Amino acid sequence: MTRALLRQCLFFSLLISAGLVSQAQVNTANLSGLVTDPTGAVLAHVTVSVTNRATGYNRTVSTDGAGLYSFQDLPIGQYSLSVNESGFDTVNETVILTVGQRAREDFHLQVGSAQQTVQVQAAAPVLSPDDASISTVIGSTTIEQTPLYLRNWDDLLRIVPGVQIARYTQQSGATSAGRVGDFNVNGIHSLQNNFILDGIDNNTFSENVQELSTESSHPSVDTIAEFNVITNPYSAEYGRSPGGVVSVNTKSGTNEIHGLAYEYVRNQFFDANDFFSDRHGLPKPENNQNQFGANIGGPIIKNKLFFFFNYEGTRIKQGVSRTATVPLPNERIGDFSPATAAAVGVTYPTIYDPRHVRSCLLGIELPAVCE
Repeated sequence: MTRALLRQCLFFSLLISAGLVSQAQVNTANLSGLVTDPTGAVLAHVTVSVTNRATGYNRTVSTDGAGLYSFQDLPIGQYSLSVNESGFDTVNETVILTVGQRAREDFHLQVGSAQQTVQVQAAAPVLSPDDASISTVIGSTTIEQTPLYLRNWDDLLRIVPGVQIARYTQQSGATSAGRVGDFNVNGIHSLQNNFILDGIDNNTFSENVQELSTESSHPSVDTIAEFNVITNPYSAEYGRSPGGVVSVNTKSGTNEIHGLAYEYVRNQFFDANDFFSDRHGLPKPENNQNQFGANIGGPIIKNKLFFFFNYEGTRIKQGVSRTATVPLPNERIGDFSPATAAAVGVTYPTIYDPRHVRSCLLGIELPAVCE
């Protein structure tokens, strides 16, 4: 019994470890490459190190016998990449890693003294040579500077090629009324998409979106560092659905203190009246919306421990005007005579007997009767 229990514990621990690894892969980035000398021969045991400029996070590896190095599961951000080997110039390069990226940086070291340093300025490649998936990264600058209705970051999905997003609406009767995260990728159904938040599954479970969102958790705009929209998820870790993958990465603290405070206001005094209410002389309904909040992040222990706090509140007071038509007492009993119409002040169109009209169309009745 004890051995069986131990086997079960080991099995579950392996499942948890595998789950954590798969989550980290989709929420972080990988960096790899090849190091060679001026003749193109591979260099083994070369020291390669990366340092996150915002948090001071540092890792160091050595190239293997084939001259290859690899950094797995690096937190996203801007990194300083350094390659050092005795008898060769030291090479420093800046690399920006995004969510789910498989970046590759190859180096050709030049013979020189240990004191010489070469600074490389490399542009980000348009296509990744080590990843077949097609994706678009929406960065923090786009998120912060784009006006968003109801501060809904899902609206930014419409700028991704191949994505058709349903417009958010509050009109009753619409199938997408009040829904967020409803979009199609290359014609695939909107319920076949996959949402990932900081490497964790973030999908709702109902088949008809009763939650009014395809995401279990819908973070505030100001907590999002960036998100990656993968429209062709060929990689093995994106095996849940055949549609698109939206991998969201939230912000964290850095070595510098940063924060903001905001309030967005909307009310009926600045809104236009809708067509039907205006036609019937009805006043504009109340529509007061206040979205307010703040966040702050910074270091607790420099280069080691950080904090980030965010709060957002939403207050909505909204009225709805309804225009409907109800039958008059004479209409309830089928009295549409000219005298009654004049009495109630309504003009009714001429009512024809459908059987009589059919007889006229078939030429059965006399022309004088059908006039």
